[in-house]
Amino acid sequence: MRKVNKVWLAAVLGGTLAVTSAAAAFAGETEASTESSTEATADFTGSGKVAYVCTGLGDMSFNDSGEVGMNVLRAAGYDVNTIETGEDASTYDQLIQNALEDGCDYMVVSSTYQDNVEAIADQYPDTKFILFDINSDSEVAADNMLYIYFKQNESSYLGGIVAAGLSKTGAIGAVGGVENPVIKDFITGYIDGAQAQNPDIKVSTAWVGDWSNSAKMKELCETQNSAKGVDVFFPIAGGAGTGAFEAANEVGDIWTLGVDSDQYKAFEKDNPDYANVIATSVTKEVGTMLVNVFKNIDDAKWGTLEAMGVKEGAVGVADNDYYEKVVPQDIRDAVKKAEAGIADGSITPKSYFDFASDDEYQALIDSVNP
Repeated sequence: MRKVNKVWLAAVLGGTLAVTSAAAAFAGETEASTESSTEATADFTGSGKVAYVCTGLGDMSFNDSGEVGMNVLRAAGYDVNTIETGEDASTYDQLIQNALEDGCDYMVVSSTYQDNVEAIADQYPDTKFILFDINSDSEVAADNMLYIYFKQNESSYLGGIVAAGLSKTGAIGAVGGVENPVIKDFITGYIDGAQAQNPDIKVSTAWVGDWSNSAKMKELCETQNSAKGVDVFFPIAGGAGTGAFEAANEVGDIWTLGVDSDQYKAFEKDNPDYANVIATSVTKEVGTMLVNVFKNIDDAKWGTLEAMGVKEGAVGVADNDYYEKVVPQDIRDAVKKAEAGIADGSITPKSYFDFASDDEYQALIDSVNP
């Protein structure tokens, strides 16, 4: 049975994340996130062994955002082991098993590994499992598990407003990594927000097939531009997303949206060509969320699912100096109005998880295809 604990959730999101220096390290000041651990600071202390499992660092997006949080945990006193599995799913069970056999008090994983850890969590009752970025309809599998669901449809709704507002052609794009419900939820909210800004907007969608093939991403974005007139790219594909920034630079007169973290800030120093085509980013505060979970770990309500969205400050769009410079005031005002509406409940962005079937999602995609 899915259980949601709103009191603990409020405590988690009410905390502050002491990652000023760590976030700077993430924003292009180090090649490997683990190397920045000495630069992170923490305003709390803790102890215990933590295993953070991800497909790989260096994506300047989702995984690296989580590692920024891990660096804060290291500064707080936790013994954190980051395990990079790669994308060969046939190895996941063994790598996770190895980490558990080595001993860990907490295992932190994304939905990529949900099936793997759900199958064995009850065999390790002394280990607490934190699963994040999972589907909203997930049922908690064991009492030693905590599920975190991001309302990515809310942040992508805001991104859709920006994309539709910036588009000169009336056609925008979205390219996902691996086809799954979370990415489809991103796209659903993106279309909804774009239509709120421009009811006649067209949205082209495509899939890379993995999280790392930037060349494929580049090809798909260039095709969206040449065949469909798309002039705003939205990559939702982890490390593969850099292909969209390459395409934008080559095509010219193109905007992109970053994803998961503030990718303008991530690339501003070391790759300004990428940074300068990123109008804003559709963010999930993965590192913030993980740090605040551990700040409140003694009060964590295991066996529950926590939903985090705009109202909780867990998702949104990056509001930085460049966004203020390149996105016109009327579009930014529309974003602010939508943020307030989502927070007070007067606006409810469409979600993939509200569709009765995948056919309904596909009907939406077909209805806006250029």
